[in-house]
Amino acid sequence: MKIQIATSNDLPQCAKILMDIYNSNVLNEGWTTESSNAICQYYFKKQPDLFFVAKDKGVVVGFTFSYIKPWADGNQLMIEEISVKEDHRKQGIAKNLLKTLLVKAKKDYNITCANGTTYLGENNMPFSWYERIGFEKVDDLFLIQGKTDEIISKL
Repeated sequence: MKIQIATSNDLPQCAKILMDIYNSNVLNEGWTTESSNAICQYYFKKQPDLFFVAKDKGVVVGFTFSYIKPWADGNQLMIEEISVKEDHRKQGIAKNLLKTLLVKAKKDYNITCANGTTYLGENNMPFSWYERIGFEKVDDLFLIQGKTDEIISKL
Protein backbone atom coordinates (compact mmCIF):
# COMPACT_ATOMS: atom_id res chain seq x y z
CA MET A 1 0.00 0.00 0.00
CA LYS A 2 1.36 3.40 -0.96
CA ILE A 3 0.07 6.79 0.27
CA GLN A 4 0.87 9.69 -2.05
CA ILE A 5 -0.33 13.09 -3.22
CA ALA A 6 -3.16 12.67 -5.73
CA THR A 7 -2.76 13.55 -9.37
CA SER A 8 -5.54 14.63 -11.69
CA ASN A 9 -5.45 11.11 -13.17
CA ASP A 10 -6.46 9.67 -9.76
CA LEU A 11 -9.62 11.77 -9.44
CA PRO A 12 -12.02 9.54 -11.45
CA GLN A 13 -11.11 6.58 -9.21
CA CYS A 14 -11.65 8.73 -6.10
CA ALA A 15 -14.99 9.90 -7.45
CA LYS A 16 -16.12 6.31 -8.03
CA ILE A 17 -15.21 5.33 -4.47
CA LEU A 18 -17.06 8.35 -3.07
CA MET A 19 -20.15 7.64 -5.18
CA ASP A 20 -20.21 3.95 -4.23
CA ILE A 21 -19.89 4.70 -0.50
CA TYR A 22 -22.44 7.51 -0.24
CA ASN A 23 -25.02 5.80 -2.42
CA SER A 24 -24.89 2.57 -0.40
CA ASN A 25 -24.81 3.81 3.19
CA VAL A 26 -27.53 5.20 5.45
CA LEU A 27 -27.23 8.61 3.81
CA ASN A 28 -28.12 7.34 0.31
CA GLU A 29 -27.37 10.79 -1.07
CA GLY A 30 -27.85 10.13 -4.78
CA TRP A 31 -24.35 10.92 -6.03
CA THR A 32 -23.79 10.69 -9.79
CA THR A 33 -20.59 10.29 -11.76
CA GLU A 34 -20.83 13.99 -12.60
CA SER A 35 -21.39 15.20 -9.03
CA SER A 36 -18.74 12.96 -7.48
CA ASN A 37 -16.21 14.01 -10.14
CA ALA A 38 -17.11 17.67 -9.49
CA ILE A 39 -16.41 17.49 -5.73
CA CYS A 40 -13.12 15.67 -6.25
CA GLN A 41 -12.08 18.28 -8.84
CA TYR A 42 -13.14 21.07 -6.48
CA TYR A 43 -10.97 19.91 -3.56
CA PHE A 44 -8.09 18.98 -5.85
CA LYS A 45 -8.04 22.56 -7.14
CA LYS A 46 -8.70 24.08 -3.69
CA GLN A 47 -5.79 22.41 -1.89
CA PRO A 48 -3.95 19.81 -4.02
CA ASP A 49 -1.16 19.35 -1.48
CA LEU A 50 -3.69 17.97 1.02
CA PHE A 51 -5.40 15.51 -1.35
CA PHE A 52 -3.89 12.07 -0.74
CA VAL A 53 -4.60 8.68 -2.27
CA ALA A 54 -3.86 5.16 -1.08
CA LYS A 55 -2.89 2.87 -3.94
CA ASP A 56 -2.69 -0.90 -4.06
CA LYS A 57 -0.83 -2.13 -7.15
CA GLY A 58 -1.39 1.25 -8.81
CA VAL A 59 -5.16 1.32 -8.17
CA VAL A 60 -6.72 3.92 -5.85
CA VAL A 61 -8.37 2.14 -2.91
CA GLY A 62 -8.79 5.15 -0.61
CA PHE A 63 -8.35 8.90 -0.46
CA THR A 64 -8.68 11.98 1.69
CA PHE A 65 -9.15 15.62 0.83
CA SER A 66 -8.99 18.63 3.13
CA TYR A 67 -8.18 22.30 3.30
CA ILE A 68 -6.65 24.80 5.71
CA LYS A 69 -8.78 27.49 7.35
CA PRO A 70 -7.29 30.32 9.40
CA TRP A 71 -9.06 30.72 12.76
CA ALA A 72 -8.70 32.65 16.01
CA ASP A 73 -6.31 30.05 17.46
CA GLY A 74 -4.30 29.58 14.24
CA ASN A 75 -4.68 27.38 11.20
CA GLN A 76 -7.21 24.58 11.40
CA LEU A 77 -7.39 21.54 9.16
CA MET A 78 -10.86 20.98 7.75
CA ILE A 79 -11.07 17.28 6.91
CA GLU A 80 -13.73 16.98 4.24
CA GLU A 81 -13.46 13.33 3.30
CA ILE A 82 -11.69 10.11 4.17
CA SER A 83 -12.95 7.19 2.09
CA VAL A 84 -11.74 3.63 1.61
CA LYS A 85 -13.22 1.03 -0.72
CA GLU A 86 -15.31 -1.43 1.25
CA ASP A 87 -13.19 -4.46 0.31
CA HIS A 88 -10.04 -2.69 1.58
CA ARG A 89 -11.31 -1.62 4.99
CA LYS A 90 -9.89 -2.76 8.33
CA GLN A 91 -6.37 -2.77 6.89
CA GLY A 92 -5.22 0.54 8.40
CA ILE A 93 -5.63 2.49 5.16
CA ALA A 94 -7.84 5.24 6.63
CA LYS A 95 -5.49 5.55 9.60
CA ASN A 96 -2.46 5.87 7.31
CA LEU A 97 -4.22 8.42 5.10
CA LEU A 98 -5.20 10.49 8.14
CA LYS A 99 -1.75 10.29 9.72
CA THR A 100 -0.09 11.35 6.45
CA LEU A 101 -2.53 14.24 6.16
CA LEU A 102 -2.07 15.42 9.75
CA VAL A 103 1.73 15.24 9.63
CA LYS A 104 1.82 17.22 6.36
CA ALA A 105 -0.68 19.84 7.60
CA LYS A 106 1.21 20.24 10.89
CA LYS A 107 4.57 20.57 9.14
CA ASP A 108 3.48 22.89 6.32
CA TYR A 109 0.68 24.89 7.97
CA ASN A 110 1.30 24.54 11.72
CA ILE A 111 -2.30 23.48 12.32
CA THR A 112 -3.69 23.81 15.83
CA CYS A 113 -6.46 21.23 15.39
CA ALA A 114 -8.35 19.11 12.90
CA ASN A 115 -12.10 19.39 12.28
CA GLY A 116 -14.54 17.32 10.30
CA THR A 117 -18.08 16.06 10.07
CA THR A 118 -19.24 12.47 9.98
CA TYR A 119 -22.39 10.42 10.45
CA LEU A 120 -23.68 7.47 12.44
CA GLY A 121 -23.95 4.43 10.23
CA GLU A 122 -24.14 0.77 11.06
CA ASN A 123 -22.52 0.02 14.45
CA ASN A 124 -21.95 3.78 14.96
CA MET A 125 -19.35 3.76 12.19
CA PRO A 126 -17.61 5.86 11.05
CA PHE A 127 -18.09 8.10 14.12
CA SER A 128 -16.82 5.44 16.52
CA TRP A 129 -13.60 5.11 14.49
CA TYR A 130 -12.91 8.84 14.81
CA GLU A 131 -13.71 8.71 18.52
CA ARG A 132 -11.24 5.84 19.08
CA ILE A 133 -8.40 7.86 17.58
CA GLY A 134 -9.01 11.00 19.62
CA PHE A 135 -11.71 13.04 17.91
CA GLU A 136 -14.52 14.32 20.13
CA LYS A 137 -18.08 15.32 19.39
CA VAL A 138 -18.49 19.06 19.89
CA ASP A 139 -21.73 19.40 21.81
CA ASP A 140 -22.37 23.06 21.13
CA LEU A 141 -21.93 22.87 17.33
CA PHE A 142 -24.51 21.62 14.86
CA LEU A 143 -24.42 20.90 11.17
CA ILE A 144 -27.23 22.94 9.64
CA GLN A 145 -28.72 22.51 6.21
CA GLY A 146 -31.74 23.86 4.39
CA LYS A 147 -33.33 23.95 0.95
CA THR A 148 -32.38 27.21 -0.74
CA ASP A 149 -35.87 28.09 -2.04
CA GLU A 150 -37.45 27.42 1.34
CA ILE A 151 -34.92 29.62 3.16
CA ILE A 152 -35.32 32.45 0.66
CA SER A 153 -39.09 32.30 0.98
CA LYS A 154 -38.83 32.73 4.75
CA LEU A 155 -36.48 35.69 4.63
